[in-house]
Amino acid sequence: MRALSMSTYTFLCGLFILFSVPNKSSAASGSVELDEFSFDKVINKFKASLVKFDVAYPYGDKHDAFVALAKTSQDVDELLVAEVGVKDYGEKENEGLAKKYGASKENFPLVKLFIKGQSEPVVFDDSRGFTSDELRRFVREKSGVYLSLPGCVKELDILAMKYMKTDRESRKDVLKEVEKILKTLADKEASSGKIYKTIMEKIQEKGDEFIISEKQRVNKLLGGKVSEEKKKELALRINILQTFQLRKDPIKKKEEL
Repeated sequence: MRALSMSTYTFLCGLFILFSVPNKSSAASGSVELDEFSFDKVINKFKASLVKFDVAYPYGDKHDAFVALAKTSQDVDELLVAEVGVKDYGEKENEGLAKKYGASKENFPLVKLFIKGQSEPVVFDDSRGFTSDELRRFVREKSGVYLSLPGCVKELDILAMKYMKTDRESRKDVLKEVEKILKTLADKEASSGKIYKTIMEKIQEKGDEFIISEKQRVNKLLGGKVSEEKKKELALRINILQTFQLRKDPIKKKEEL
């Protein structure tokens, strides 16, 4: 058998590396890479798909925030977290797909949420920051898919949604369940737990409209001059209030995901 020349050997090794090593971005982030051929086929399988249009080899704080969300939401079957890498050189891969959804190097990274049954995706507004927490809030608010947020307690999130789906009398029973859980919470979670209880009591008193009016009130306070400590407290309240608006689908327990 004739020996391979050094140049041929080097070329074959390069091909092996190229096709055997997974793309660094996809492997490291936990997100799925989509292209013009797979895009529609893949996102149509999920209730919600959070897609980031960006340069082919993304980096920086915004990419890191997206990666953090992808990693922590891998067990949520209803949600796909994906990336479309766009090249403006060579064959200009995915450039047509990016243009279709209004993405270009002028507005990269552009994040859009595709919701099954809706004809147009929802654009992520990063005016409040391009962070993992803001991305989570965005997905929860626009799609109804459950993702935990800072300050939220999963057991109480489940009861909050159960509360909103039941009649006035049954809500009293849910409130009793909340009181039982409050007795088992550690100090850090106990303060959050009290907020769930207070919100439920206020809804009993003022009706479901309280959620909207309270959210408006807290957002107004956040827009004013308040200390950093107060901002954290108000942001936590917003996160919990948002749970009460997630009433489309029940939360699946982790073992069911």
